[in-house]
Amino acid sequence: MFDDDKLIATHLGDDYDKFLGAVVPPVFMTSLHVFNTMEEYLNHDKFEEYVYGRVSNPTVKIVENKIAAMEHGAYGLLFSSGMAVITSVIAATCKTGSHIISLKNCYGPIATYLNQIGIPKLNMSVTYVDASYESVVNAIQPNTDFIILESPTSLVFEVIDIERIANVAKEKNIRTYIDNTYCSPLYQKPIELGIDFSMHSASKYLGGHSDLIGGALVCATEELGKQLLDIREMYGGIMGPQEAWLVMRGIRTLDVRLERHQKTALSVAKYLEKHPRINKVNYPGLESHPNYELAQKQQKGSSGLLSFEFNGSKEEAVAFCNKLKIFKIGVSWGGFESLVVMPMYKITEEQAKAQNGSNSLVRIHCGLEGTENLIADLEQALTL
Repeated sequence: MFDDDKLIATHLGDDYDKFLGAVVPPVFMTSLHVFNTMEEYLNHDKFEEYVYGRVSNPTVKIVENKIAAMEHGAYGLLFSSGMAVITSVIAATCKTGSHIISLKNCYGPIATYLNQIGIPKLNMSVTYVDASYESVVNAIQPNTDFIILESPTSLVFEVIDIERIANVAKEKNIRTYIDNTYCSPLYQKPIELGIDFSMHSASKYLGGHSDLIGGALVCATEELGKQLLDIREMYGGIMGPQEAWLVMRGIRTLDVRLERHQKTALSVAKYLEKHPRINKVNYPGLESHPNYELAQKQQKGSSGLLSFEFNGSKEEAVAFCNKLKIFKIGVSWGGFESLVVMPMYKITEEQAKAQNGSNSLVRIHCGLEGTENLIADLEQALTL
């Protein structure tokens, strides 16, 4: 029955007989589980049975199974944050002397971790590359163990050929990881394209209400999943049951929310593309996007996040942001609210260009306040 995304999102994991007829599974606020006999405890299988909250939890497991099913993966895990996911995956796949390839425009704290921990303390080497198949493949070395991808990237929304990279990586026995937060499990399924690990910031669309911090990971094989379960147990990075319950609540409405986010963002992108004070709009759903055809091939849709190059100085871009009334200045995205930031303001123009952006780049998330309201807010802020 549960082979459709909508059914998985709304009902997979429901067990009315087990949960006393409750339409929503309970929050298991427990730190441990007891056994009937010592023999049962001594012979338990931690991959199948509940023992201790740092290892697994029934509420958490329901959501893990739900996300894995939506992504068509073999094993799902929830973590306390997105950074807990990537650091755990690096620990599971890399070793001293490993070479890692990462896109330049991947989530910024990943580069911080690699530069401050991976390289100087773990003797790893890292090559940062442009978001293209050729750049990734040409960077492969004999000791390359891990490739970090993101598509679309979350600053300038480049789209990369996931399947071609995954195919090459498999030939060379290199593990691949992608941040799939932008598309969610509904709009992109990297596991089907050959990726080993597909990650989501659960704080974004999966949660959807800006009231939790968490990360989700889907593994292509059960073996990889069990390796990550061991790592998560050692690092102690499991998501709490209350946060997992909030993710479950968010997933139930993910389909309708994401459709509205996408519809609004496309209208906003088209409006901005025609405005004289905007030089360029970065949104994969626009036909003018350089990777539009690739996005259409590997994505079922785009979401509510986009960026644009302001026609003017970065100070003028700041003034524009300050004039916005509905769009609030704040990090993150994927919730019900509309947000605006300038992610490249503090770096040099040369550094911004190396990331295919500029100091005046403005990134907005289109929330659920209504398309007409958001365009009106942008219009008043753009008016001199």
